[in-house]
Amino acid sequence: MSDQTSPARERWGSKIAFIMAAVGFAVGFSNVWRFPSLAYEYGGGAFFIPYLMALLFVGIPLVTLEVSLGQYHQTGDVGVFGSIHRRLKGVGLGSVIAAWVLVTYYVPLIAWVVNAFFDSFRNASIWQDSNVNGTAAYAYFLDEIVGEKTLGPDNLPTRMVWANVGYVALTWFVVWLCLAWGIEATGKVTYFTVGLPAILIFVFLGRAVSLPGADSGIYAYVGKWDMSGLVQRPECWSRAVSQIFKSVGVTFGVFIAFGSYNPRDGPAFQNSIIISVCNSLFSFIAGFAVFAGLGYLAYFEGLALDEVAVSGPSLLFGAYPVVLLTLPGGIHWVRLLFFTLFLLGIDSAFALTDAVITVTADSVPGAKLSRKLIVSGWCILGFLTGLLYATDAGFVFLDVFDFYINFLIIIVGLFECFAVGWIAGLEQQCEELGPKTMLAYISTTFGSIITASGIWFGIPGDGVWSGFVTWFVLYLAGMAVTIFLLKKTRDSMPEEQQKSWKELFYILYFKNVQDYVEKMKKQIGYLPFIWGVLIKHVIPPILIVVFALGAVATNSEGQSVFGHYGGYVTWPYQVLGILAFCFTASTMLVGFAAPNLYNWTFVAQVEGSFVGTDEKFPEAEKSLSAEMADAAKAMAAADGESMAAATETKVDGEA
Repeated sequence: MSDQTSPARERWGSKIAFIMAAVGFAVGFSNVWRFPSLAYEYGGGAFFIPYLMALLFVGIPLVTLEVSLGQYHQTGDVGVFGSIHRRLKGVGLGSVIAAWVLVTYYVPLIAWVVNAFFDSFRNASIWQDSNVNGTAAYAYFLDEIVGEKTLGPDNLPTRMVWANVGYVALTWFVVWLCLAWGIEATGKVTYFTVGLPAILIFVFLGRAVSLPGADSGIYAYVGKWDMSGLVQRPECWSRAVSQIFKSVGVTFGVFIAFGSYNPRDGPAFQNSIIISVCNSLFSFIAGFAVFAGLGYLAYFEGLALDEVAVSGPSLLFGAYPVVLLTLPGGIHWVRLLFFTLFLLGIDSAFALTDAVITVTADSVPGAKLSRKLIVSGWCILGFLTGLLYATDAGFVFLDVFDFYINFLIIIVGLFECFAVGWIAGLEQQCEELGPKTMLAYISTTFGSIITASGIWFGIPGDGVWSGFVTWFVLYLAGMAVTIFLLKKTRDSMPEEQQKSWKELFYILYFKNVQDYVEKMKKQIGYLPFIWGVLIKHVIPPILIVVFALGAVATNSEGQSVFGHYGGYVTWPYQVLGILAFCFTASTMLVGFAAPNLYNWTFVAQVEGSFVGTDEKFPEAEKSLSAEMADAAKAMAAADGESMAAATETKVDGEA
């Protein structure tokens, strides 16, 4: 590992600039086209129950995790997780790979918005026709703007759409302009790219609620409370978690990168709450604007609300422009809509790109390069990658990658929580409780929920109760072994050094993550005790269940959706999507197995020492994997003896 240090780290111009940039990243297309439709689909106002629970127990803790880690360690993703343990650098790399996959299709989506905006000035444009309906408007968007009119039945690309090549280049140039002059300049840009859409959404809201029929749309959005869906359609809970992931934008390394440009003593927890709440408020307010407009469109066309497009691109490029076209000066409202969408998208795009740039600049080779050169290199590469989406099959490629990236972000989120909740301080736990005890405890915790998830979602029929029983039995059996091993460790201590059972269980369940929290609190300020509990014990099981639910989902033909998504052909669509997932997962696993391969990925940032760590880096000579391997061998050798003795052992009542 290099001992060189980087120049003084860049800083945001102000706390407000950081908040604006972070909120700008979080708020994007998903807040407008996905959240309101989920509420409509899953019981109206009743959907806010799983959504707010997901925000409270998953969203805010994960935003806090990333902002706090970036601020404490003063480096990007790779440096953060490499500082926790040298075998976790691959987790940071996996995160920025996910960010890069997303931004390479997010920029072309913005480019289509730019294309639609300029197209609206043509006399022959469909946006000039006030009599067009939503179906025709969306078909025009796909055929003329995206260029799908030349696609055959197999949806394979046949040509480049040269107008979109130009708009992709233009969009990447705007991203370059927002990033090339440093993070302080980027912060100033966000006052416009975030502030103006916030104003415009209220403009759209005010106009929409004044229209006839708006009340029926708003009632469908939040007025009805169909609580039965929370029980009869349990997938609404996983959809709420997925929406939090995709809307807030955790696991892409952006909050870590942005947090690293804050002073170390900034209020990370407070900032994280502000960011998360602002994102959700924007979604909530946008929902009123969307459904008030859709209620008016249904009234205007004499249709039921469920006959109007209420979600996805068909909402933003079909139904909603038609709503605006019916108003006086309609074409100008449509242009204002496209301009608002551009602003919503562009700050998300440059934030994702900045996550990659931060990791590059913090690497050994990147430390020798200027920021402008790094930004230019990634923007050029982004443009070249974006050519895939500038074909007439660009929307199909986007749809496929947008599906498979769901699996990427859940895996990255799981590994991030595992890093802080389980790996941080694990060596100390092994010293105090014994490596065999820790191996048994980790295997019990994760093995039981993984097995239960397999039963819940992998076995035909109603396996809900079977899964819960399996989870309960496996956890109890595993904890019996863990407690037996814990007792052996306790009995082996000199009597004056023996800890009470209360102390031992605290060390087992909480001490490592709370020690890490206390260490961070000395620099970044207040973090609640419950935050560490959520990161270690609550969020990982939730993410495992959500991943399993998605992995075993089937289509109408009984095929696994994973590998057959959307009915698209295997090559190139399914293959590229699966390869993106496998490449990201393998990057994380390689880092764990061979950490020295990633030694070039980050350098120190503060006074020549590895930031955010009180220990010498690399860590102790005896690595985590060696300890756990030794523990596994010892457990295998002692398995017969342990299981027999465990049935005879009674836990004494010191707790």
